[in-house]
Amino acid sequence: MTIRSTSRMFASGALFAALTFSLVAAAKLSKTGGASASFLAHGPAGMDISGKTSDVSVADDGTSVTVVVKLANIDTGMGLRNDHTKKALEVDTYPTAEIKVARSAIKFPAAGAESSGDAKGSLKIHGQTKDVTFHYSAKLDGDTYGVKGSADINMSDFGISPPSYLGVSVKPGMSIGVTFSAKDN
Repeated sequence: MTIRSTSRMFASGALFAALTFSLVAAAKLSKTGGASASFLAHGPAGMDISGKTSDVSVADDGTSVTVVVKLANIDTGMGLRNDHTKKALEVDTYPTAEIKVARSAIKFPAAGAESSGDAKGSLKIHGQTKDVTFHYSAKLDGDTYGVKGSADINMSDFGISPPSYLGVSVKPGMSIGVTFSAKDN
């Protein structure tokens, strides 16, 4: 192999790498269909408290995937518990929660395949932003990804006082999750 052919091969490889990086960087997810966010907290004697909302948006700037959850519509299945949850989250002051993960931290599967893993990202809730490790799974069905993500957090780390009513308090540890469908543009 001559120096000239080696140089051409290197230049071709560099061009291919640059084009591939540009295509990945230009790819952006856009939400399709439904999305939801949920939480699961624990109280005394095995009591579980869960809540859910579908007031979720997904944005992708080519570098980060950001999920924004509007907290005003969280539903726990009980009006009084909804009020206590929103009061603890101070929804009037902090109306959203935001999850942000580097796009490069997510392994997007090939058509018909699934992938899963852990990705470091950030969670902003109650005016506090903390690094969090999210477990995710993604499946590509046709041209649509189905994505699920979850993390375990301590609400006290975010300045949230665990809700308490009539001497019954929620434990500070809880699980949060998001589910959405998106296409890669």
